[in-house]
Amino acid sequence: MKRIRKNILIWLGIFVWVSFFAFCYYVFFTELIWDVEVYDDIPQYGQYMSFDKNYNDKWYKWWMDESIRPSEITYDMEIIDYKMIRYDPRDAQYLGYLVVEYSQEDYEKEIDRLRNYESTEYLWYYWVTWMSGYDLLAIYADKYYGFVYALTDWEWKIIYVELIFCNYFLDLDPEKYIPSEYLLDWFDAWEDNDYRKNMII
Repeated sequence: MKRIRKNILIWLGIFVWVSFFAFCYYVFFTELIWDVEVYDDIPQYGQYMSFDKNYNDKWYKWWMDESIRPSEITYDMEIIDYKMIRYDPRDAQYLGYLVVEYSQEDYEKEIDRLRNYESTEYLWYYWVTWMSGYDLLAIYADKYYGFVYALTDWEWKIIYVELIFCNYFLDLDPEKYIPSEYLLDWFDAWEDNDYRKNMII
């Protein structure tokens, strides 16, 4: 009887310790401690970009080329929607999108600029296949750090999106912050994604 009681106490102790460490992991490695920073203030647009190499007061985004996005917001751009997200529990992650409706003349100029951008390969990075629903105008993709790209609906509207992270995975769910129709098809960067498993073998 004493042996049974002793075994029960041992297993109870093991359960308590495992539960404690699981809780500590959750506290220190999830959004519970590190706040997700969400910004939608257009006047501060430049503050959240990294177009130049002087990163004073700017977010440093893992060497990713954000020049697909407009370098500034001008008075003649009609901003339909905008959001920037920064999350930095261990290594910084960034999600964001900007939806702009242009005049016909400015739209054609922006289409030309994006078509002249030297887009990179992107298919099968994080299992991405193609973009449905909108036409992909330009993309900068990195096997490790993610994507920056621009889409259009051919009705004077251009959507700029970025999904920037490292270590082959995102802690955040992009669909929680970015409308799903703006995301690349089959994009998967959860921590246990198969793409990551293949890359770190």
